[in-house]
Amino acid sequence: MSTLTALTDLIGPQALGDHLTAAVDDLTARHRIPRPDAYRQITDRADDGDPAILAATGQTWIRRADVSAEEAPAKRLVILERTTFDGIFVLYRDLEAAADDTDDGPHCRLTPADAALNDGRRGADLPVAVLDLYELESWYPPEFLLPTVHRPGAQTS
Repeated sequence: MSTLTALTDLIGPQALGDHLTAAVDDLTARHRIPRPDAYRQITDRADDGDPAILAATGQTWIRRADVSAEEAPAKRLVILERTTFDGIFVLYRDLEAAADDTDDGPHCRLTPADAALNDGRRGADLPVAVLDLYELESWYPPEFLLPTVHRPGAQTS
């Protein structure tokens, strides 16, 4: 299954289309390239799983299995905001803190400044490139919070 197919299943075609169209608009505005070329570049990069294209508000990224805690001390990153094309504002999350002493407690490998961010009350500005060490775990676009929006896979009563 392609990344685009998986993303369509995850958030639906409308939300994914809106996200990719915004990336195309940004690319055409910044680099003055024709829209068809921009669409091809954006969809190709999205299908390759490029975090620079995929990163968005409402996502949770989890450290890849082949990445060590030394390389990426935070097990999960929750994107609160996409600040720039190259930046994200995140919260560190470790929903399995009790089972993973590399992310929490006295064995924590986060720097003292970063460890304070692991409490979920403050965030950190990071380059989007850090997501190369993670994989997308979940995505809840802000429009999913609206009561009239149908979420793919959601049960209706």
